[in-house]
Amino acid sequence: MATRFIDNGDGTVADGETLLVWQKETAPERVTWPEAQLYIQQLNEANFAGQSDWRLPNNEELLTLILPVENSRRLFVDPIFGNQRCYWSATTRDHHEACYVDFYYGGVYRFPENYVNHSVRAVRGQIRGGAVETQSAA
Repeated sequence: MATRFIDNGDGTVADGETLLVWQKETAPERVTWPEAQLYIQQLNEANFAGQSDWRLPNNEELLTLILPVENSRRLFVDPIFGNQRCYWSATTRDHHEACYVDFYYGGVYRFPENYVNHSVRAVRGQIRGGAVETQSAA
């Protein structure tokens, strides 16, 4: 059986199941949702891993990382992604509420976007009609 997550050696991880490309490390610090948006903008300006189309993942994309069993750190995510528990999503709900995925409980939650700090992990690629296509930088 092939390994699902492949370290590309450039700070990114390829997901062999969804074909999405993830930032391997998170932002240096946990941040509010608006700060997460700024962090993604900075990655693109720096042309991280040679690409400028990084974005905050939506709920559907983050949920593809949840594994059916917890790892040795009691998180439902592959150890290649470290030990951060909660990640901001691009998905928003209601007025000034942003969603996040919690890899300890394995679910999606929402919270006021300026009230709490969570981790940020950028993604590239799009899910279209059940298939995922990685976009090349223009």
